[in-house]
Amino acid sequence: MIEIMKNDGYSMRVKYFLIVSAAVLSVILSASVSFSQNEEEAQYRKFKLENASCDVGLLYKNTPEGTGLGISAIATGKGAQFRRWKVTEIKLCIDGRILKAEGIKKFYVREESFWRVPAAVLFVALGIADSGNGSGLENGIGKAGVALGMGLLALQAKGDIEGKRAFFNLDKKTAENIQDGRDAIEIRIEDERLHLKDTIKIGIPKIRSGAAVKDDYSRMGQDDLIKLVDTLKYEIESLEKEQASYKYGADPGYDRIQREIEELQARRGMAYNRWLEKR
Repeated sequence: MIEIMKNDGYSMRVKYFLIVSAAVLSVILSASVSFSQNEEEAQYRKFKLENASCDVGLLYKNTPEGTGLGISAIATGKGAQFRRWKVTEIKLCIDGRILKAEGIKKFYVREESFWRVPAAVLFVALGIADSGNGSGLENGIGKAGVALGMGLLALQAKGDIEGKRAFFNLDKKTAENIQDGRDAIEIRIEDERLHLKDTIKIGIPKIRSGAAVKDDYSRMGQDDLIKLVDTLKYEIESLEKEQASYKYGADPGYDRIQREIEELQARRGMAYNRWLEKR
């Protein structure tokens, strides 16, 4: 608990921050699905399209009722179109059926934070890195306040990047019948000014699918976590240099390295979120 002892300028800023953090919660974290550490896994994916890119965070876990799936996404254009691209739809296509999210909400991030730790931004928007103490909502409130205070997330303001996130609850029968190559997550992104749009399809993940990252950083200290974040950054930069020798869309090596980069970005995002949580 924060106790404000006197009404000086600093105290007023603390009051303002707490009020703002509470106000933004309904935008950032309001969702009916609560994720815990048990059997929770995450993925980070990046798609480079002709006119835009899309970064995607996936969080999924087994529940007594089936599977909970959280999806967050940020679309960015090229050059002057950087902020004009938006995520306009997130849905699941399973066995010919379209499943809509229980609710799609916006979140905002500053450009510098997004480029610095893209997976961390996407995971925070999904309420990942639950400390295991208290309810999912209580932990979500704490993480939102920290994320805002550290500049990882932002209030809506001119120049901020807009993202969207959605949550789905799949019953056991639906989750068990998911088939690779048939069922997919579909994310539509658009530049409404230029009337351009693209649809990204991602195979619906299952728990322990190999490409996912389990959160095993909760017992690490702050110093070890931030060292890991820096180490993974250097590994990612090294892979990106190697990837530059391959041609996108033509060389299998490009896609192989991209998967490795995405997994390291996911691990870096998880570690960074744990570091934030311990501050």
